[in-house]
Amino acid sequence: MRALIRSTRTSNVRSRRGIVVVELLLWLPVLLTGLMAVIEFAIMQQVNQQVTLASRYGARLASEMTRSIAASTNLNNFNQTSTTNNLQSRIDTFLANAGLTASCEVRLEHNACVENPLQVDTATYCNCEATGPLALPAGEPPGPPGEAYVRVTVCVPLLGNVPNCLSTLGFDITDRIVRHSTTFRVETNNTAPSPVIRLSTLPTGVTITVGGPLPVLTLPTLAIQLDVDNTSADPFSLSFDGLLSTDVETTLSGLSLTWTKTGDFASGPATGFGFVGSFDRPDVSGAADTVHTVQLIGTDPCGASTTRTLNITVHFP
Repeated sequence: MRALIRSTRTSNVRSRRGIVVVELLLWLPVLLTGLMAVIEFAIMQQVNQQVTLASRYGARLASEMTRSIAASTNLNNFNQTSTTNNLQSRIDTFLANAGLTASCEVRLEHNACVENPLQVDTATYCNCEATGPLALPAGEPPGPPGEAYVRVTVCVPLLGNVPNCLSTLGFDITDRIVRHSTTFRVETNNTAPSPVIRLSTLPTGVTITVGGPLPVLTLPTLAIQLDVDNTSADPFSLSFDGLLSTDVETTLSGLSLTWTKTGDFASGPATGFGFVGSFDRPDVSGAADTVHTVQLIGTDPCGASTTRTLNITVHFP
């Protein structure tokens, strides 16, 4: 009887061991798959956090970038491939310090009054769309003056940063990316243009006694006196242009130059870079002086404008 009991107990132990082995073989793949999923998604979350920080870093850099086109790096070209140390290269350095691979695309969008409102470094490209609202908050123009926004979107491939553990189970990250967009207000302000009235070479028989030098006139309020040889009754004309007008944020072609006039001028162009004014030349000495004004109004794409006025006294000795 004792031998029979011992035999039964031994058989039960062996049977339980067999069941444990079978259960282990059945559940071990599930446990390993769950473990790999936890690891992969945890690393994925860490990558997402670093991409978010990289996006914020890039938006802060762009929001503080100068608008001046005189600077080699400015908001106009900050994320262009040809720009040295551009936005994408700085973001890639940030990602490298976090232990990640380089971005596959960085997008810079802004609504400040400078050129290139959308900049994508075309060295790499992975169809990176901005997250969140499609449109930026209303900026200049037509939004409030001096208010503009910049958005930086960073896209980083998952492959190379996250182990592709679940690819055999149908969850392949080969073509997947992590992306994040950050919008900041632009910290730099728009500067009004500086129009310059320039007078061409004086015609024969006309000299200047007050208000020189010429031909370049740059002061906000200008005054000149023209002494006119009145031995001929033929009229004479003066040509003005605004080709030396400047603006911090845009080239001359981006400015709108408008001319206005008072006094006895013949008709001339109302807008554009040039203006021609004609004056009578009386055939008698000591004719009364005549007073004229020429104004040049320079307006930039933001709607900011500056006016330069030239007062002209025509004197007939």
